[in-house]
Amino acid sequence: MDVATAKTLVSLALLICIAVFSYMSFEMFVTQMVKDLRASWAERAATAAAAKPVQAEK
Repeated sequence: MDVATAKTLVSLALLICIAVFSYMSFEMFVTQMVKDLRASWAERAATAAAAKPVQAEK
C-alpha cells in the first residue's frame, strides 16, 4: 500500500467517525429536547389542574 492510499483510508476513517459522532450527538440532543418538552407539558397540565377551582356537585 502506498502512502497516498494510506492517507486516503485514514482520512476516510476519520471522516466516518466524525459523521457517526455528530449523528449520535444530534440524535441525543433531539431526544433530550423532546423529553424536556414532554416533562414541561406534564408539569403545566398538573399546575393548571391544581389551580382550577373545584365546583360543588349539584
